Amino acid sequence: MRTWNRPPIIALLFSIALALLAGCSQQDAPVFSPTKTSPVLSADVSPYTLVFISRAYDSENNQTTFTYQLQNTGSTTSEPASGVLGVFTTVMLELPSCAPAPDSYAPSDGASIYTNANGIYGIEWGVGYDNNPDLYFSVVFPGDIPSGVVRDMVSTGGYNYIQNVTGPCEGTFSVGGYVFSDGNSNGFKDLNELGIPNVTVTLSDGVTTEHVKTDSDGAYLFVAMAGNYTVSVDSMTADSDFNETLYQTWSATTPKSHNVSVGPDSYSNNFGWEPNIDNIIAGIDDGTYPTDGKSYKWWRKEFLRAIDGNTNTAYTPEQLVDFAHQIQALALLDEYNFTPGHELEEIYNILNNHAFGDDDGSSIMLQTKVDKQGRHDAYAYLVRELLTTELNHVSGRGLDDKVLQAVLIGWGEEVLNDNAPSALVIGDGFDPNLNYQPLDGAGTTFTKINGATGGGGTGN
Repeated sequence: MRTWNRPPIIALLFSIALALLAGCSQQDAPVFSPTKTSPVLSADVSPYTLVFISRAYDSENNQTTFTYQLQNTGSTTSEPASGVLGVFTTVMLELPSCAPAPDSYAPSDGASIYTNANGIYGIEWGVGYDNNPDLYFSVVFPGDIPSGVVRDMVSTGGYNYIQNVTGPCEGTFSVGGYVFSDGNSNGFKDLNELGIPNVTVTLSDGVTTEHVKTDSDGAYLFVAMAGNYTVSVDSMTADSDFNETLYQTWSATTPKSHNVSVGPDSYSNNFGWEPNIDNIIAGIDDGTYPTDGKSYKWWRKEFLRAIDGNTNTAYTPEQLVDFAHQIQALALLDEYNFTPGHELEEIYNILNNHAFGDDDGSSIMLQTKVDKQGRHDAYAYLVRELLTTELNHVSGRGLDDKVLQAVLIGWGEEVLNDNAPSALVIGDGFDPNLNYQPLDGAGTTFTKINGATGGGGTGN
């Protein structure tokens, strides 16, 4: 039986969401939207904004404190507001209905709780009190209160600036999913399918747009207020990411955008992709995707010479064993699990296309096509060529685009997992459960990455 060594991360989005909701670091202030459009706020007033500083939970007293500061965002350094803001300037922080009544707030002098003319219920402070020279404002709630989005308002001279700011528990939901390599091309993210990193995903409500990049597992997450959104993977972005290469070398197996209704949370907005083998091979041939990969023959001779104690090699036996361990750490299938002390011999056996340590001890010289064995075995062919690409990858060879190469390696292991020969028909002829097309296509792709040439297995 072939087993996956890397456990599927099915709770990743939830853990990310919790981490975001529990964050305590200062955040950049959003841009204000004045409630009055004419006349506009003066340049002397407009840089001043209420900035979220932190959320802190005191487990001993079971209280959560949200802290803010009125800052001059036009300054090159974070500093309290000063100058034109006088005693008639006020700041107000919304108290959402989902939050309990505050235990306390500071400063308490000159503060009041009410609903203002803009319909915001919250705490309003007067700014110009001498007992608050650094213009810090805080609210303490009973219990462990998560972060959300609330409104705040800065008022001066009869004009109001209203913005969204981090606050207690109001109106935020998670929008997330994966950009993933669809090994079986079924348009669904199966548990054994890996994510694609560094892809920019866009969330838009038709007015505002946000962007995040997928992490090393291909996951992305937005925090948004209730509403209707479009989440998409676009071909062209302003940032440095994998999007352009993804569109050039992969084909979508799912829609490239999803309409999302937020409130409650919306997970599983996934984007599946499979390699466009023709485009990848054409790109390698015309130099768009250069490769200095070595063929399986080159690596086979390298390992054989190391086994025989020949020093005329590009890598020492110790380096080759280290390559084996790196591959084993990355590998998803037990074909690339190597026995300590026998790594060189076991890799040589795969490259020599004779045997590998399958769970049932059988040889890869099984007959899976009528009257053809061994080197014509599509599964064994991919096992050999993928291992060769992984050797190239961990040694710094192969495609110049290492992200593309790494994602392709993950896809290759998915194809092996999805198209493994049935144990019941090993040695009994053609396997009706074996899908040869993806095996052959993947093997051809990795052969191209590996240079598709022979070689002596020495030198650099």
